[in-house]
Amino acid sequence: MSSLHKKSLIATAAIFCCRFTGLLREVVYTGLFGATGALDAFLTAFRVPNMLRDMFAEGALSQSFTSVMSKVEKQDGPEAAWQLANRVVSQLISLMVCIVAAGVLLSGLFMQQLYPERAALNMECANPAAAPLPVVEATYRGVAKLEDGRSQAVFSLPAPLADCPEGAVLRLSSVQNLAVGSKVQLSAQRMPDALRVEQRDFMGLAADLCRIMWPFILLASLSALSMGALNVFGIFGLPNLASAAFNLTTVAVGCLIGWFIDPAFGPDALYGFAVAVVLGGLAQLLVQLPALRRKGYRPRWSLSLQFQAGKLLITNPAARRVWLLMVPGVIAAGITQTNIFINTSFALYLPGGAVTALSGAFHLWQLPVALFGVAVGMVVLPSVSRMTLQGDDSGRSDIARHLATAMRFVAFFAVPSAVVLGIWGQEIVSIFFQRGRFDAAASALTGQVLSAYCLGLLGYAGMKVLQPVFLALEKPWAPAGLALISATISVALNYCFVHVFHFTEVAWLALTTSVVTTLNFFFYFFYLRKLLGTMATRHLIPGLLRILGAGAVLGVICWQVRGLFFTDFLNWEFLPRLAALAVAGAVVGGIYFAACFLFRVPELEAFSNRFLKRRK
Repeated sequence: MSSLHKKSLIATAAIFCCRFTGLLREVVYTGLFGATGALDAFLTAFRVPNMLRDMFAEGALSQSFTSVMSKVEKQDGPEAAWQLANRVVSQLISLMVCIVAAGVLLSGLFMQQLYPERAALNMECANPAAAPLPVVEATYRGVAKLEDGRSQAVFSLPAPLADCPEGAVLRLSSVQNLAVGSKVQLSAQRMPDALRVEQRDFMGLAADLCRIMWPFILLASLSALSMGALNVFGIFGLPNLASAAFNLTTVAVGCLIGWFIDPAFGPDALYGFAVAVVLGGLAQLLVQLPALRRKGYRPRWSLSLQFQAGKLLITNPAARRVWLLMVPGVIAAGITQTNIFINTSFALYLPGGAVTALSGAFHLWQLPVALFGVAVGMVVLPSVSRMTLQGDDSGRSDIARHLATAMRFVAFFAVPSAVVLGIWGQEIVSIFFQRGRFDAAASALTGQVLSAYCLGLLGYAGMKVLQPVFLALEKPWAPAGLALISATISVALNYCFVHVFHFTEVAWLALTTSVVTTLNFFFYFFYLRKLLGTMATRHLIPGLLRILGAGAVLGVICWQVRGLFFTDFLNWEFLPRLAALAVAGAVVGGIYFAACFLFRVPELEAFSNRFLKRRK
């Protein structure tokens, strides 16, 4: 087993703890609040600072800092590397204080731009004493303007509508094309061919929650720099376990404060979870400080800035290189996060619960990607950064072979993950989320989204391996240009799905992400081939084809198992569902490894040789 495999598995084990606790956090959210407009508001509010965290802190800044610090540490020693860290930390804090202040002030404007306008409901009931109905055929009477400037949709109903409290609203876009006097179906439940009535307008709640959570980006940025510094010195486990501290703090403190605000965990309890997000960011940073101190880090304030000719300049060349690499890297690293943010904004035009379905499916989709794609990319970056110092054909060949090994290693796990999550999506979602207010219908919706995401899982995992290499080669502008093209494609496809074709299934938005990430991977691969002169395809392709062959066998088996044994699975009790999925998972897992053995997959042979060597 190579050093790459060993370090990747260490990072993978740590990331597994992080992602598992992240799933636990999502389970708590959905169990307490369900796939509702209230949880949609929380996730939408968190999406703004969290997108900046993924793009800026844990994406471009962490990668550019790791790349530059690795070279400084090798050329000038650890002391010079820690001096660079102090300069970047000081500059980062100054920048983030300004960003947080602006975010708090502009949160209301952000939410106004994201949320489609809602219209208040005026329902004139002909028989108010009748029993409320879950679905009512109503007559549309038009839209009126209230004195405060809000819109009001007027309907005539033969009987009251069930689960429709005072203050209920309706998306204004859903009635703008209706002719006055037309008959429509109204319901407060998620039903086909019925206009969905929402209990209240959650835009104000989303704005408040966003204001509370903005300081999280400052703490997350410092945590990401700490992670990058520890990676330079070969520590990959602890930095990823720090994210588990964030998840556990968010769940524990959020439940405590949320219960104190509202023991019934109504929408106002989400204020407690917003506060817990900030405290979780603090916990994520604090757990890394002892390891940094043991490696020699001593915090010092060192801005290394000066005004010259009316411009603010960074005087230290290494610190300046970090920020220059980061600027295009922010764009490149934000490809997927930008697509997720775009999906969220379009999902707000769909029936309530669409944002929650996207978020839950995305967490499950990212689990295998984070376990292997992110972990391998994290290990690849420092080693490739040092290889670039050779500056000859031998160095480029070493990089290409290193990347080929990394991509095969990722594919060995990503292919079966994509097959299982794609075919058994609804069943897996039900195990994790179907409890409390998250019902079988929500599991089916989220499972459809997960299946659409899985079409791009292999490309996304490969992209996570290749993306940091552009920073190591100091060629970040090509991925940045692609990011702009990708965002344009994402907006165009989502606009067509939602506003042109009027698709109401949120899975179409996830399909957009799969298309864009797959295109990104192929661009990265062929552009790196041009830069390096080779991508060691003779080392990559044969092993990859064997893995895909084993994945095809796995897909056939999973499809047959689902059709024969998982009939009406979502309506089973939890324990039978868990037992059936565990047994089926063990069986198909064994079949996959057997297929890999028959196809002579190199990664399986490497693990087998390592295991037999230890036994001997």
